[in-house]
Amino acid sequence: MPTIRLYNLAIGLEHDFDRALGREAARRVGCTPLAVRLVKRGVDARGRTPFFNCTADVDLPPTSYAPKLLQALGSNAAIPEPTPPLTAEPGPAPLRGPVVVVGSGPAGGFAAWVLALNGYRPLLIERGKPAPERLKQIGRWTSRMVELDPENNSLFGEGGAGSFSDGKLYTGNRDPFIPRILDFFVACGAPPEVMTDAAPHVGTDILSRVVVRMREKIIQLGGSFRFDARLTDVRVQDGAITGITINGRETMETGTVILAPGHSARDTYEMLLARGIAIEPKPFQLGVRIEHPQDLIDRAQLGRFARDKRLVPASYDVACRVAGAPELFSFCMCPGGITMASISEPGYLCTNGMSFSPQASRFANSALVTTFNPQDFGAGPLDGVAFQRRLEAAAFAAGGGDYTCPAQPVTHYLRGLVSPRTMRSTYARGRKYVPLAGLLPEKLNKALFAGLPQIDRRIEGYLSDSGILHAVESRASSPVRLVRDKETRQSTNVAGLYPCGEGAGYAGGIMSAALDGIKSALAIVARHARP
Repeated sequence: MPTIRLYNLAIGLEHDFDRALGREAARRVGCTPLAVRLVKRGVDARGRTPFFNCTADVDLPPTSYAPKLLQALGSNAAIPEPTPPLTAEPGPAPLRGPVVVVGSGPAGGFAAWVLALNGYRPLLIERGKPAPERLKQIGRWTSRMVELDPENNSLFGEGGAGSFSDGKLYTGNRDPFIPRILDFFVACGAPPEVMTDAAPHVGTDILSRVVVRMREKIIQLGGSFRFDARLTDVRVQDGAITGITINGRETMETGTVILAPGHSARDTYEMLLARGIAIEPKPFQLGVRIEHPQDLIDRAQLGRFARDKRLVPASYDVACRVAGAPELFSFCMCPGGITMASISEPGYLCTNGMSFSPQASRFANSALVTTFNPQDFGAGPLDGVAFQRRLEAAAFAAGGGDYTCPAQPVTHYLRGLVSPRTMRSTYARGRKYVPLAGLLPEKLNKALFAGLPQIDRRIEGYLSDSGILHAVESRASSPVRLVRDKETRQSTNVAGLYPCGEGAGYAGGIMSAALDGIKSALAIVARHARP
């Protein structure tokens, strides 16, 4: 029974969806399919009337000639790629000690899951707390009840930084492992719709429960977890890792470590550099976070369908290229979300966006960033980290030194106005009116001044007094790369060390980090015998 995948099936919002999808698939293939299965569905709101843009797998009658049909349909059809297994034949090399996974974010978590599936009984160490305790601590800090905990915050703790963002489970990568990742999320409590939504969203409230269930499943498979366990040293002998130190006092013998520390483990970067592990600076994104009333974005994107209950709050994804100016683009857009502080070090301030599953805050926020390269901040391995810290320290001071966020209406920023006013926003620690042009680096100012008017032409009302800029957003991606071999996925100068995920410089979001973790785990399986 031949099966083909159809792309760009347009289904109107007003139709009975399942019937309309079947009819459109039959029209496209020119016969009555045996079955039609929805693969992805997203809302296309670029025209006057939004519609569902769908991808579906179609089982054809045995008499159909799939190759000829594929040729006729061109880029709108393909043969579905089979989903590869997550288990593999183990390699011959013996393990020395346990396989240790450092970091419980998506890279470390999925690496531990695949290792456990293959019988390797990994030990995952996490410097922060389990998710329930982490949630309570973040809530207390946001409410000004406790001081910032450098080990238990929105960046460190079970689930990593991704647990306190918008919970986006999508990526432009069409890797065949992606369905495996989504399957596991659903098995651990994510809503089934994440399998078919083109832009699946989970939300911090659900994701913080999902990561606990992931941990339970890994333990059931023979893995183990240790929280409040920070990697403070690595031992290297004859070009290979031989052990690690936890919390500065406890040593452990191991010859195999997956290092997935997250993009804000600055003390870990410093320790690794001191131990001679290959690190290089890499380009990273830096900018501001802008917040608008959600109904403004809904009206601009959906028109008369703005209040249609069949649709989720509208989002946007923009990139602006103006001759002579750096590119400006949106990142981590959070419809119905909140703007928050995303920090782990006292005396610094960085913003981020997050949302809960209902997306009901009545505000929309997004980072607006441009890319900074080593020539912008220095060619030393940690010069990007130093650049981030300078800007975050300046933002902290400008806000008054208590994590109040420096902010300004986007209209004031563009016109050079200084007219303090009350600003409605979701940032819980409070905002202070600050002229941002003097706070931001020149390259970012150029990108914003050139790109913001372009965004306003695409999203009506974007440049209004209700659009509030918050400074500074500096953790969009890692400023370093832990250099690894493309084939073995091991550090180029320390055998047995597997840099992995966003913090190692090889991913940019939950899905891509999870995918990197899976592939690093499978590289270990291919090399080493089971314990």
